[in-house]
Amino acid sequence: MNNQNSNHADVPTAQDLQDEVRRDLLKRLLGISALSLMTPELLQQAAMADTAGKAVMGPVVPDVKPTKLAENVYLIHAKDKFPTPQNKGFFTSIMFIVTEKGVVAIDPSASVRIGEMAIRMIKSVTDKPVIAVINTHYHGDHWMGNQAFAEAYPGIPLYSMKESAEAIKNVLGEQWIKMLLRTTDNETVGTRIVPPTHYVKDGDVLDFGDRQLTIHHLGKCHTPYDLIIEISGTPIVHMGDVIMDHRMAGMGDDEGSFIEGIKVLHKIKERMPDRLYVPAHGNPGKGILDDEINLFETIYNTANKAQAENKSIKEATLMVKATPFMQEYSKTTPDYEDSVAKWTSIAYLEAQQANF
Repeated sequence: MNNQNSNHADVPTAQDLQDEVRRDLLKRLLGISALSLMTPELLQQAAMADTAGKAVMGPVVPDVKPTKLAENVYLIHAKDKFPTPQNKGFFTSIMFIVTEKGVVAIDPSASVRIGEMAIRMIKSVTDKPVIAVINTHYHGDHWMGNQAFAEAYPGIPLYSMKESAEAIKNVLGEQWIKMLLRTTDNETVGTRIVPPTHYVKDGDVLDFGDRQLTIHHLGKCHTPYDLIIEISGTPIVHMGDVIMDHRMAGMGDDEGSFIEGIKVLHKIKERMPDRLYVPAHGNPGKGILDDEINLFETIYNTANKAQAENKSIKEATLMVKATPFMQEYSKTTPDYEDSVAKWTSIAYLEAQQANF
């Protein structure tokens, strides 16, 4: 591994994020309008569900046949954009790469049962063992499947940024376990917190013989600790949640940033142009990077203009929705109406702070 130094001086620590991210995650995934609704009874129910998860297991997740993206590179594609009881929490795609030394899995999705399904699908392609798992960031749908791989392959290294692992250990692990139980009506029961064990940073290279995975951390975008993974010998770049295909991700409470995210997206375009970009949510494609740049810039620039003209956030939202890009984007984005006002509000407040 090539251990180049990385400067995170302007990035908040995991400890700094705990209270902010907890509030946003609770509202976003539990559908609670205010934390005052988190009654002792509700907290007790969540705790009981978590305890039950240690004793029983949710239903087996149906097999999803891997799609071949390149030689020895496969995607177990999650078609849904959000967790439901019907999809049993499988809304995050899983990539795996068959290398000379063994199999590497990236983002094993949102439950132990999904992780088990991924292992079955890997075995349908190769008899090589899985020798590494990479979690692109701290959201549970990208690491909750770690448990299955840790149980099937004891001692397997689970990679992420150190800050992501600390966030999972300190508060977010428990939050995500409980929230997936609720959003799937307990279909993910049995999933435990298995945080990353090995740390990577920007510029590191994981060498698996005939394949090298270059780790990129280009700044704050969807979260402060997003990883992008470049796969040698292929045009493929795994984007984690830095790019999504017609899905507007949560970015509240300073978790993500339009201003910094736009910088990150342009760095990708400059350093890794004309690639097959593989998002954790949605379909791979070469054009989705430009789509995401247009999305970020349309919302932020319009909100910034509205703020500079002393218009309200509601007026800014109407201005964003009236842009030609957003009118087209709305036709193919299932969560558009639920998300556009929230995204505009985040962009407006970020512009307000920048212009203060």
